[in-house]
Amino acid sequence: MARTNRKQRGANRGTQNASGGDPTIVIGIDFGTTFSGVAWARSSRPDQINIITSWKSRFNFNSDKEKVPTIISREEKDGAPLWGYVAPLGSASIQWFKLCLLDRDDIPQYQRSSEHLKAAMTSLEKSDTHVVDVISNYLRELWQYTISCIERAEGASIVDVSAFKVVVTLPAIWPAYAQFRMKEAIERAGILNLRGVFDTALEFISEPEAAALAALQDLSDRADMVPGDHFVVCDAGGGTVDVITYTIISKTPMRVKESVRGDGKLCGATFVDERFRDLLRQKIPPTTWDKLGEDGIARLMNNEWENGIKPQFSNDGRMWSIQAPISSRKRDHEQYVSSDINIHNYEIVNVFQPITSQVVELVAAQVSEVKRRYKKQPKFVILVGGFGRCHYLYNCLAEGLRGKVEILQSSGARPWTAVCRGAAIRGLEQSAGATESAICSRIARASYGTMCNVVPWNEKEHSIQDREWCPVARVYMAADQASWFLRIGETITVGKAIELEFHQDFESPASEIVTNLIYSNSLQPSGRCDETVKELCQLRWSRIPKFDDLPTWTNNKGRVIRRLAYVIKMTSNGVSLDFEISHDDKIVASKNVAADYSESGTAAHRHAAQLGDDNSGTYVPSVKGPGGWDDEFSDD
Repeated sequence: MARTNRKQRGANRGTQNASGGDPTIVIGIDFGTTFSGVAWARSSRPDQINIITSWKSRFNFNSDKEKVPTIISREEKDGAPLWGYVAPLGSASIQWFKLCLLDRDDIPQYQRSSEHLKAAMTSLEKSDTHVVDVISNYLRELWQYTISCIERAEGASIVDVSAFKVVVTLPAIWPAYAQFRMKEAIERAGILNLRGVFDTALEFISEPEAAALAALQDLSDRADMVPGDHFVVCDAGGGTVDVITYTIISKTPMRVKESVRGDGKLCGATFVDERFRDLLRQKIPPTTWDKLGEDGIARLMNNEWENGIKPQFSNDGRMWSIQAPISSRKRDHEQYVSSDINIHNYEIVNVFQPITSQVVELVAAQVSEVKRRYKKQPKFVILVGGFGRCHYLYNCLAEGLRGKVEILQSSGARPWTAVCRGAAIRGLEQSAGATESAICSRIARASYGTMCNVVPWNEKEHSIQDREWCPVARVYMAADQASWFLRIGETITVGKAIELEFHQDFESPASEIVTNLIYSNSLQPSGRCDETVKELCQLRWSRIPKFDDLPTWTNNKGRVIRRLAYVIKMTSNGVSLDFEISHDDKIVASKNVAADYSESGTAAHRHAAQLGDDNSGTYVPSVKGPGGWDDEFSDD
């Protein structure tokens, strides 16, 4: 049975990276829903990881925090947007836009009505701006400020002669297309611009895995952790909550492997914020609420909730009193008359409970799966992320797990900066003189493979829907089949490639060859490209083998056919997927080829056209425009 890959489109440019002896500055970027953070280190000093602070701010009390708000103004001042702590609160700025990277179908139904999500979408519509452009604008400001901080600390002379390794975090639960959109934003932000001798190398890492790398440093000296023990990392951020479980393989050096398939949900702190806003609306008279306007409400939320009740609440029965102004800045004169509003403990519990219950459910499911598979409980659940600092979330988890598993929650900024610190640690692992990764293997959260045709069609194995005549082989084939490199739930060892062999038949030379890659989130990935199978990317070959050098065979019509055999190799680092295509042991395409992407349709809906009259054996795709946001990125 033969597998033939089909022709598609797409290209990319490679990058020149630092060699083993070159100085490297590693920069970890945690681009978050509500706050973003940056950590950096020099490869020559891997134990010294620095956190960017001293943000530009309108208020002194925000200036030295370890993270900066993910907010950017629509209005520009002197050609540059206001962002972070300098951006005005309310309608003049765009917030929560990270959530808009997801297609509507990938946002749970109950969260599509989120006021925060609606506000972000409305802001994008009003400004007639694509979410990728907003993210790139924000990342450009974040990046420029980061570089200025590094230059102040190390000197511009060191920065100029150092290669950059940038590691950007992504929620583990996000679909594959989100990574492509983020890469587009990163490129537009100028982060990958040529800078002297070296290009800037880019890598993605999942947020919970980055958090786990940071947590491993704290676990290495614990006497109660031994090989075979498990621990769960719960990365609770502003938008997403991810959980991931590891087994300790060795302690010297510290090495772990993923125990069970991780999970996650859109149940972060921003949805708690939204519920508190609804509570305030019930407490404040409608006329006062209207007078406050979006700017006044945003200011009230920031002062009384974000920097007041929210970080302190622990369900201790306390009565909370906040002051709400009953006039606003919309008046000709700034005159406020304050009115005390009392909020009971049970009301705050009701604000948190629907969201924290989802977090408890996620963690409890991980704990139960470890118990089912390994017949033992995890030793710890480690809370990280901005929401992970919440005292009430800690209490909910402790109560929900009924003391079966100990909950670890560090104080201070460590939980908040775990993800960006872990991103920097990942970059340092791959820099000069570094050892192998502390995470030895991972469990696939999706299936990855390639679309192919199978010759001949077999009625016992293939659907009649896929039966098509192949004029080259002169037999019926099974068209649009899925050949999987890696299936969901399978373990993949770090650095270990998975290889599959394919061939494609030609009657005449091909002008280009492009390989189509697919993925599926189905627990039972289909053998055919049905509605559960989606397009990941297309890779254009950089070299096409000489037609006359290819081996031949003759079909039943006496026509001489040339056969091109090749191998596709896939390597995964947890988020990024590296592909390499080789023919006769020579690489003809690699991870440095660009990826066109189109996620709103399925691979099955992008069915190839029938063979042309030349019977070249090369399929020409009938690719429909993806619709929605991605139309902007079409090469057409």
